Amino acid sequence: MWSVVRRVGRVVSRAGVLATLVAALAAAVSVGAGVVLDRAQQREMTQALDRKVGAVAAAVTNETGRYVDTLRTIAAATGAFEPLTAGKFAQAIDPLRHMGLAGATSIAFMVPAQDGDIDRVQELWRQRGVPDLTLTPKGPGPAHIFSVFSEPFDGTTAGARGVDVTQAATPTRALAEARRSGEVTVSDTYLLIRDRDLPEHQRQKSFVLAAPVYGTPGTPRASDPTGARPFLGWVLMGLRGQDFMAAAVRRSTQNTADVTLAARDADGTVGTVAEVRAKSDRHRTDHRAVDVDVAQAQWRLRISVVAADLPGAGPFPAAMTTAGLGLGGLLAALTFVLGTGRARADVRVAAATARLRRTEAEAREHADLLTAVVDSVSDGVGVVDEQGRFLLHNPAAKALLGVEEDSQEGAGSWQEHYGIFYPDGTTPFPTGELPLARALGGEPSDQVPMVIRNPGNPDGIVITVSARPLHGSAGRPGAVAVFHDITARAAADRAIAEANTALRDELGLRETAEAELRAARDDLATERAYLRQVLDALDVSVITCDADGILVHTNRAARAAIPGVDADAGVPLPVVESGRRLRMTQPDGTPFAEHDLPLLVALRGQRVDGVEAHVTHADGHHQVAMMHARPLRDRDGRIMGAVASSYTITALRQREAELTAFAGIVAHDLRSPLTAIGGFTEFVRDSLADGGPGHEHHEERAVLDRTLATTARMRRLIDDLLGYAAARDAVLDARDLDLRAVVDDVVTERLAAQAVDPTSPPAQIFVGAMPSVHADPALLRQLLDNLIGNALKYTPPGQPARVDVCATPHGTGWVRVDVADRGIGIPEGEHDAIFTGFHRAHRAAGYAGTGLGLAICQRVVERHGGTIAANDNPGGGARLSFTLPTAQSTRFHARSRISSDQPFG
Repeated sequence: MWSVVRRVGRVVSRAGVLATLVAALAAAVSVGAGVVLDRAQQREMTQALDRKVGAVAAAVTNETGRYVDTLRTIAAATGAFEPLTAGKFAQAIDPLRHMGLAGATSIAFMVPAQDGDIDRVQELWRQRGVPDLTLTPKGPGPAHIFSVFSEPFDGTTAGARGVDVTQAATPTRALAEARRSGEVTVSDTYLLIRDRDLPEHQRQKSFVLAAPVYGTPGTPRASDPTGARPFLGWVLMGLRGQDFMAAAVRRSTQNTADVTLAARDADGTVGTVAEVRAKSDRHRTDHRAVDVDVAQAQWRLRISVVAADLPGAGPFPAAMTTAGLGLGGLLAALTFVLGTGRARADVRVAAATARLRRTEAEAREHADLLTAVVDSVSDGVGVVDEQGRFLLHNPAAKALLGVEEDSQEGAGSWQEHYGIFYPDGTTPFPTGELPLARALGGEPSDQVPMVIRNPGNPDGIVITVSARPLHGSAGRPGAVAVFHDITARAAADRAIAEANTALRDELGLRETAEAELRAARDDLATERAYLRQVLDALDVSVITCDADGILVHTNRAARAAIPGVDADAGVPLPVVESGRRLRMTQPDGTPFAEHDLPLLVALRGQRVDGVEAHVTHADGHHQVAMMHARPLRDRDGRIMGAVASSYTITALRQREAELTAFAGIVAHDLRSPLTAIGGFTEFVRDSLADGGPGHEHHEERAVLDRTLATTARMRRLIDDLLGYAAARDAVLDARDLDLRAVVDDVVTERLAAQAVDPTSPPAQIFVGAMPSVHADPALLRQLLDNLIGNALKYTPPGQPARVDVCATPHGTGWVRVDVADRGIGIPEGEHDAIFTGFHRAHRAAGYAGTGLGLAICQRVVERHGGTIAANDNPGGGARLSFTLPTAQSTRFHARSRISSDQPFG
């Protein structure tokens, strides 16, 4: 018995030792395998994280590169237009509306302007398509940068025109760097000017991309830093950081990673600009940071992921180690059981079988997880076996290919089954050139473009395909391919290509136009030089100015007459300044008001004829000049400048003054002897009349009567000569007068004088309402007395004189006075000549006069700044009209009757 027991003990002891050795060996193998699998898994996770980080960085780099290339192309297109207008700018940026530029707020064309140049710049761009443009400087310095064209992209932002960008330092620095470097630049982060009015929760940190715009050589503007091309301005694009990042990285992360964009803020610190978070709420365990270059700046991307979400992650090593340990324990148990008994071995085998089944379930679960990861990828993935039969198409691949059922007939059927064509969209893609077919032959391929068109994609989509042979570790030969949809990018590339073609065509047209322009410019230069020679040959001063009142050209005579004035010297000189240098006055000594300078009057659209000015030079030299001016208009009738001419009449006025003085002296010295002659003649005539009957002396008395009449005519001539001289040279004592009172006084005296002659029919004179005027009392009375006296005098014999004196407003601050009669009228062609001194229109009609009355009237009116004209009176007679300035508070008096109830005119 004891031997049996000892034998059983020995068997049990040997079985226990053997089982222990088996368990130890199995544990060592399991732990080793778990360590190897864990290291392999860590490498796979690291590679997966690197690929994800690389994909995010590549997405941001490619997207920002696309924005930079787009802005560079738009800047080149903008600079090619000459002249650049709002319509051409909108045409240049129209393709951008279909490119899906996420985060882009608007694109604008910016121009520089100094404080003193804002009005000119504003007028220039108003003429180029922005009629309501208003440039409002808001920057701190004299230099400003304004937006003149602005097109919104985000569907909500309105175009911002006339905004002064220099009010924000951050975009101003970016624009300055773009001009300095000649390349596209990106600003530091800041709040866009257009977003300052948004609610706080809607504001985003943003950037602006700026590209300098250069024209072609020869454009008369400031040159760029190299001096090769003229600098025209900038193209500026606003970019909201959060919107841009959300669109740029969402596809590459597939909502499995947090991505944070950091960049330098306006204060120089590095801060978070935008953040895209994954849907998972689990703690992020792996973090990476990578720098990306954007134009001249550098952005930093931080990517955070959950390690368990990475491809290849999972409890495989632990499960494998556990399974190995379990199997080792099982083998040890089996060994022990086999050594101790069949029944116990059966129990252990059953337990091991259960564990194997659980392990298989876990393996299937991990396989399902891998399938879910592949199905969640946005790019299409396809796997074929060595016969070309598809083993796997994830949902993205089926959506891209547009076919629900995969081809199982091999590679020869792929082209027809899926509708695969070359990028031209019409040429079928040969089967042997398909990336998957080449991968089955062991040849990898990358980014092969093709078009898929079938009933599921009737319009066709553009994709790129990358294919690789399956690695030997897959367990069977085959190939795998990745499909990426680039339809939008292809459309954008086509749009850019079309824009480039249009740009080349435009450049060709521009070169032709420039050649024609150069030829026209040469012709214009020749004609201009010829015109300058002609103008310089004239002794008349000729001056021209532009619409802003800046002198453009002065001929030789003008340069000699006006000190320091040379419009061709390159120094802008306003018309007002040139007038100040001349110190011009009216003939009565009143200084010329600046707004009455002939060139400025012509700029207001009025003609200036025969304006007399007295000019006193710095050396005391005095001249009298006669000036004329005309407005200059373009083809559309708009005033683009003015031209004035002047010539000296100093010698003429000196001779007139001498003659006037001589006439005044002669007239004054002749009045006394004439008075004596008249008195002696009347005494002799009266003495002859007292001789009694038989001593009538009729012939002697007739001679004496003729002598008295001649003396009266001589006295009238002397009085008119004195009046003519006084009308020109007497000091003007203008004041506010009641015109009605002066007219009534003249009419009363004239009617009283006429009543002395009983043979003369009584005159009928109507006086209408009269305002108050600003005039010299003596000269105004002389003017009215001459006109009313003429109306009474030039009446057919035997008919009563009928005269109307009326006044009506004549523009702002003026009144027109009409003296109309029913007399003999004015002969045809004499309406202007009657104002000439010593001219008598009715010399042969028997009407006495010296011919100086109307000349005196003209001088009086002109000295008051008015005009006088003679016209025929409807119904017969003449109508003399003149204008006078009204008093400051003018009112018309009630109409009254002198000798008639109604006017006769």
